[in-house]
Amino acid sequence: MSYAPEATPLRKLPQIWTLAGVTYGLVLAVTIATVIVYKHYGPSANARELELEQRSARISVGDVWIPVYPGAIHDGMTSSTRDGLIEGDLRFTSSDAPAKLAAFYRARLEPDFTVVYTSTAGGGRIEAVGKRVRSVATLTFTASASGCDARVHTQAFQTKR
Repeated sequence: MSYAPEATPLRKLPQIWTLAGVTYGLVLAVTIATVIVYKHYGPSANARELELEQRSARISVGDVWIPVYPGAIHDGMTSSTRDGLIEGDLRFTSSDAPAKLAAFYRARLEPDFTVVYTSTAGGGRIEAVGKRVRSVATLTFTASASGCDARVHTQAFQTKR
């Protein structure tokens, strides 16, 4: 006679399945929330911030605020004050063509300056006279092997305080 152990039925644990279902639901909810947050604040949001930053970026050349050209490489800057006249010089290079730089600066300087553009062989020149402040900015763009060499020269009169 062979002896076979009697099988006892296992007790169902309903709480474990409820716990598993709730955990699975929470994992799905957190995953969906993460995707939504990433889409809203992820790389495209950084691109929008970068675009806004580039549109509003300015540098003080002497005592005149000039827009910064995106991707430009700064070569050097000087500033001096003599008899109430503040002069500044800035040099930079860009891989873009002189016409593209000229178009950028003409558009960005228009609100604050009266702008006159002169096309030259292999480049261009912008004379910008301040509308509200006594200042002049001269921007010269020259074609180079790497794209464009630019020079900004400013003059501004110190205001008496």
